Amino acid sequence: MTRIYVLLALVAVLGTSHGGAYLKGRFDGKSVAEEAAREEVIELNEELRVAEEAAREREQQRLAEVEELERSIEQLRRDADADPDAERPAVGVDSVRRINSID
Repeated sequence: MTRIYVLLALVAVLGTSHGGAYLKGRFDGKSVAEEAAREEVIELNEELRVAEEAAREREQQRLAEVEELERSIEQLRRDADADPDAERPAVGVDSVRRINSID
């Protein structure tokens, strides 16, 4: 009879140690997967930050070009307003110069 209790105790000990190792492996595997996902999120956030910075620089360049065009248009309007021959039906030298300055 004691032998049965010893065998049951041995099975209980082995089952507990094996089950604990199994669960520990599952938890470790879960944490490894979570860490990999976390690293991937960090990597994607870095790629997103780089892409946003590049887009911001392109937008600043575009805005600078628009401002330059607006200044050029304003200068052409001032020149046209200052042209004494602006009311003439023919195109004068100053008008041709302004037209030719447009790219």
